[in-house]
Amino acid sequence: MNTAERTRVLRRRMVVEARRATVEHGLTGFTIEQLCESVGVSRRTFFNHFASKEDVVLGIELNADVETLTAYAAGQVVPVSLDPLSSIVALAIEQVRIVGLNRADEVLVRKVFDREPALVARFLSATDVQLAKVAQAVRERFGWTVSDDPRARLVTESAAGLLRVTAEHYFDDDFDEATGPTFDALLTTNLRLMRAAITTGPTESASVHQENTP
Repeated sequence: MNTAERTRVLRRRMVVEARRATVEHGLTGFTIEQLCESVGVSRRTFFNHFASKEDVVLGIELNADVETLTAYAAGQVVPVSLDPLSSIVALAIEQVRIVGLNRADEVLVRKVFDREPALVARFLSATDVQLAKVAQAVRERFGWTVSDDPRARLVTESAAGLLRVTAEHYFDDDFDEATGPTFDALLTTNLRLMRAAITTGPTESASVHQENTP
């Protein structure tokens, strides 16, 4: 296991433990020191990865995607032949491949929000910040540097919508992970469906959906 993988494992341990503690005791029911003790890390190590207790519960890591977005902006990470929307989707798939998806984690997050509804606003705010970072990387990658050019934001928000719809489907309680498509396949299918929905007429929409549904 290399350094990057060890870091991901450590961060995941801190996040999962913080979420479990929040569900059981509430956000104010435990301290950062207690969390560090349960995970076996120092307070200094904690603040090397997370800015606050709220952030560790939400999985908002310090500088987690800086290197990836810098490389993406420079034309790396995903094929240079991809159009802007496809490149963001491919970037998301690459991140999912690295970080992984865990349905148990998603259930735990829902329990956290049920216990601490105020965290939803913090999560949405952090999502907006992350989308702005992705949009800036898109601007640099595709040379859309004019200040009032909306294209980077448009494709970034479109990709975010695709991810949200895909996640809602994949993490639905009735979704069978054993027999259903992978998250990557589902996301790719939804990308095709969105493109088809934009370009096809009303009489074609049903057949397009059938052709693109895995």
